[in-house]
Amino acid sequence: MPSKKPKRAPKRSKKKGKATEISVEKKKPDHPDDIFPLALTSGTQELFHCSADDDVTGENTHKLLDKNDILEDTEARGALSEFSPVKQILLNYPENEILLVFDKDFTYGHSFYLVLTLEAKNRIIPPKPETAELPTEVFLEEEPKTWISLGSEHEINEEYISNARGKLWYKFSRLRRKFGAAVCFSDHSGKDVRDGYLETVPEEESQLSIKQMQRDCGTQTAVIHQSSSTQTLWKKMRNNITQYIPRELEDNETDNILQSESLKEFYNLVTPQVLQALQQEEIMNVFIDDWEALGTKAEDWSEKVSEGLTLCQAFMIQKCNATVSCINWHPTIYGVIAVALIRKNKWSNESSRLDRPLILFYSFSDPLSPQLVLECPDNILAFEFCPSAPNIIVGGSENGQVVLWDISAHVKHLKGTCLTNDMLELSDDEKNTIPDMYFCAVSSVESGHKGPITDVHWLPATLEGNSQPLPIKSNFLGQFVTCSPDCSLLLWDIQISKSESESVDQIPHMTTCGVPNTFKHLDRTWKPLFGVSLSKIIGSGEYAPLRFSLAHCMDSGNTKICIGTEDGEVVSTDWKMEEDNSGQLYSAKPLHCFSTHNGSVSTVQRSPFFKDIILTGTSQSGSCNFAIWKEGIMDGPIVLSSSCELHGTAGCWSMSRPAVFFIGKEDGSVEVWNLLEKTNEPAQVYTHISNAKITCIKDWTVFSKQHFLAIGDDLGRVHVFEISKELSTSFRNENSKVKELLNREETRMMDFLKWRNHVSGKQREKADDLVKKTEPMETLEEESLKEYTNFSLREKSILKNLGLLPAIDDTQDT
Repeated sequence: MPSKKPKRAPKRSKKKGKATEISVEKKKPDHPDDIFPLALTSGTQELFHCSADDDVTGENTHKLLDKNDILEDTEARGALSEFSPVKQILLNYPENEILLVFDKDFTYGHSFYLVLTLEAKNRIIPPKPETAELPTEVFLEEEPKTWISLGSEHEINEEYISNARGKLWYKFSRLRRKFGAAVCFSDHSGKDVRDGYLETVPEEESQLSIKQMQRDCGTQTAVIHQSSSTQTLWKKMRNNITQYIPRELEDNETDNILQSESLKEFYNLVTPQVLQALQQEEIMNVFIDDWEALGTKAEDWSEKVSEGLTLCQAFMIQKCNATVSCINWHPTIYGVIAVALIRKNKWSNESSRLDRPLILFYSFSDPLSPQLVLECPDNILAFEFCPSAPNIIVGGSENGQVVLWDISAHVKHLKGTCLTNDMLELSDDEKNTIPDMYFCAVSSVESGHKGPITDVHWLPATLEGNSQPLPIKSNFLGQFVTCSPDCSLLLWDIQISKSESESVDQIPHMTTCGVPNTFKHLDRTWKPLFGVSLSKIIGSGEYAPLRFSLAHCMDSGNTKICIGTEDGEVVSTDWKMEEDNSGQLYSAKPLHCFSTHNGSVSTVQRSPFFKDIILTGTSQSGSCNFAIWKEGIMDGPIVLSSSCELHGTAGCWSMSRPAVFFIGKEDGSVEVWNLLEKTNEPAQVYTHISNAKITCIKDWTVFSKQHFLAIGDDLGRVHVFEISKELSTSFRNENSKVKELLNREETRMMDFLKWRNHVSGKQREKADDLVKKTEPMETLEEESLKEYTNFSLREKSILKNLGLLPAIDDTQDT
């Protein structure tokens, strides 16, 4: 028989400050004073695990509640708590657990009642009687008794095993050929035996063999060693070098051949074919030098060209567990490259100098050791030299802070590197061997990015951004933009005028800690000028930028930025803020967004030859390798590569050839793409650049005939390759041919977009027609009723014109 459901508790008053309270004094004396009836809601029952018919039933009606949990509920809910009327009684209750009883029959008007005293609790649940301790048993040893024989010794003798088997006997026999011969036995001494050893080998008998069922043994693994050698045997002698003399004909043999009939027949046979080929221009001169006819700038290229990348320098720190996050060449000093190293294990307890984030300066003149070390507060993911003041370096850290360095005091050291015979190593034992330098200023944590800074770019020296981010000409320099996955771009200013920047090249004043005081006024208080948020075009949310590229024609008013996001989107936005009706500035929504890459975007770089052409790459396997975009046409890429298993981790344009760019892969290989040769696959693939993932690539052009490519990997190594003339020297009219190719791809994409819009329009029309055909019946009834009304009106007008309508009206009136 199902149990009765508990009645609902009376509703509480919803007026503010007047929650219904049941006091002990106002309750009718229909229940004992040591209990308190309660009406618990379903939420309270679930909170205290006392749900009716689940946790407590008609058979198991008792539930012990924790007093502290009840007091916490009264503190949290106040008067709304069902236990608030007995709060003071609970505070005085001596035990930690209080009894709650499920009243199935509603004896006291509610489904539960709370026991308020220990006497009532013991009355409802009597305590278990204490068991009396039993006395310890005392064991007494019995004295031995005399043995009395009862015949057991006979049974023991019967079970005794005795040697009842017969003795073994041996039989000696002679050889068969000696059967019947006389036998002579004699003594034999063991000394006469060879080596003093005489053995009588036992013969195995199958009937007496014992099968071994179990054996304890141990094993030890030993490395197998094998020594082998080979020797080539020349079974046949052969000459490695030969010399021959061409066969020459004598004069009479030459005359006979020229006057032979076979030669004349051959001439008569091939002459018409040769004439036809000459008329159709099918014959070519195989002795023409194609490289010379191509018109390249390099002289005697056919003799001097070297295919591929030639390793020039290799920089690596021994025993360093770090990754190369960013590489930059010094703008003015030849052969000096800066490398940012980040720790792989950031939370390790080791305090070695090698385990700290650093920026190292290497030089071609001394590749064995760094020439300058920049200390960093945290891992530096991106840094840039100031184009107007190369001694100023800005970096973005992993904790969202912007860091500044001034290396003016070490410029002479970088230009004239001191060469020593001993190898300088970056270790903790050797001090004062490599100059190190701490950062000059760091931004405020509260006012900067909330996530890691993944990219940084300087603004041109002739432009300035202010609270209204429209670039204008100014006498200030040193403004840059940073981005972070916290969905924002920030504009920073180092606040140095041109007059002050002239003194930056000089040695600045040092503080007591050896830190230049150039940016002392910015340290720990530095804040950005303004920030740009990236709201999504459709729907809610924001874009998370990882890489970005500024427009190069900002002096003409172009403030567009191309951004690569964490989700693989390529976004085009304008960092110029707009004003609302109240005059407040806000960030406008992006102009275009296109999802091409399946993973996070690892490369966003503009072509050095075409400022409106942008290269993007992804770091997700199975997605497209790269995409080429044209600014202003962001409905899709104009060139899109096919998907590949190995994703690209870094990419950059060639600084000398418009059609060439480089893509670094996760397996340590580098792909060289040439748009004028083929766009479906790389022109060259170098698979042995590194045995680890490539993290960054940076091209550098020193002179017209010297080009370098710096490649950093995941093991903290930097390889500098010299680019061959084939990849660095552009041929005649290459710039115009690449421009024609990009224009053709742009036209193709626009035609495709028109065709797609046309097809989608037809599909929408078909969908509308299908919706009309499947309209509900009510709409059809309304249309039929409307048609009937129009028909009746036309009928009345016709009858009225014929003079029949008044007679019909009269008959209806009568």
